[in-house]
Amino acid sequence: MKLTRLTLAIPLLLAATGVAAGQGSDGIFPFGFREVRLDNGFRAYLIKAGAPGQIAYVSMVRTGSRDEVEDGKSGFAHFFEHIMFRGTDKYPNYDGITSRMGAARNAFTSNDMTVYYLVAASEYLEQIADLESDRFMHLRYSESDFRTEAGSILGEYQQSATTPMGFFNEKVRETAYDRHTYRHTTIGYEDDVRAMPEGYVYSLAFHRRFYRPENVVLVIAGDFDEARAEAIIRRYYAAWSPGYAAPAVPAEPAQTSPRRRTVSYAGRTLPVLSVSHKGPAWSANDRLAAATELLGAVAFGRNSDLYKRLVLQERKVQSLNAGFGLSRDAGLLTVTAMVINPADLQYVEAAILETARAFQERPADARLLQDIKSNQKYGFLMGLETAQDVAFAMIPFAVNTGRIETVNDYYGMLDAVTAEDVQAAARRYLTENGRTVVTMVQQEGSR
Repeated sequence: MKLTRLTLAIPLLLAATGVAAGQGSDGIFPFGFREVRLDNGFRAYLIKAGAPGQIAYVSMVRTGSRDEVEDGKSGFAHFFEHIMFRGTDKYPNYDGITSRMGAARNAFTSNDMTVYYLVAASEYLEQIADLESDRFMHLRYSESDFRTEAGSILGEYQQSATTPMGFFNEKVRETAYDRHTYRHTTIGYEDDVRAMPEGYVYSLAFHRRFYRPENVVLVIAGDFDEARAEAIIRRYYAAWSPGYAAPAVPAEPAQTSPRRRTVSYAGRTLPVLSVSHKGPAWSANDRLAAATELLGAVAFGRNSDLYKRLVLQERKVQSLNAGFGLSRDAGLLTVTAMVINPADLQYVEAAILETARAFQERPADARLLQDIKSNQKYGFLMGLETAQDVAFAMIPFAVNTGRIETVNDYYGMLDAVTAEDVQAAARRYLTENGRTVVTMVQQEGSR
């Protein structure tokens, strides 16, 4: 019944746009869009979608913790998520200006990106473009401001690192990676965060290196006049000087033997087990990559036999999560289980490994695979409700490829994946020599 209701909704969604998907091309994306490409390499996409009178203005910097290649300098991508709100000579009170607009604004950082967004009334489009382009090009902050912000990030690190899953995430990455920058979390290594207040000069260089027009994709979604929006983009971003050079991210050596580690958490926690394998990089055109993402849902997701067994029937696991979302470089395919009884850790690990072997030995259940593909596709479509929803849905495509057109390629490839493709992905990536198992237990004597 749920799928039928979603299916019926799709023609209505398409009809409401009044335009064909993706500049007239066939594909899943139901809204037309205009690409604006400037001579300096800056790229913007204009998408008319969402409620009347509102826009979402989303600037995607294709730099995250992945790009922090210098020793001792992790955490600076995340630092700019904070300092970018300090203002410029022209607009020193960024928060005051956006508050008067009634705009919702924020930012977030991950392995591969730093994203800044505002949601406001359409009438503020030109003012927002002026404000955003100015801080991207002319950000100003004193050494005193820098030290203050860096100090607050240490507090954020300490808060995160003292939570069970924050602590555990650090240990999984440290165990699974030897050289690649995915080895550290977005917030950075503790020693680097503690030393950050002394990095003022380095921070200025970081901004000059990465906040360049070729490394940023802008998506404006909502209710606006396209011709006027394009003119505004050209007016405010054309003067931005190019000069981006991609960092030399160290390649991760092939893992040649299984890894295992047990860590103790100095606080109360249930035992947590993760079984990780290194997967492929994100791709809109690689069938095996698409099959790998589906493998996570079919084998270990909430509709899988393993989930039903461990969580619902046997009640040995409080939560079971499959993190098979792909990254710009080869990331981890991770199954994480919070186990209720420490005595069941070995049993739960064996069940996860048994499931991996089963998917290597035979194709996935074709009906379950089709249901999951349908739910992913229709879930994507039904999530395009507001202007912010539409702009945010474009983030993985813009960040991984620099373009949003790949949304149609990606979902077309996902739709083509067969049960045999899922089996091939399990054989390729869920290997013993590529496996990392990390267990977290409560430190003896902790309360």
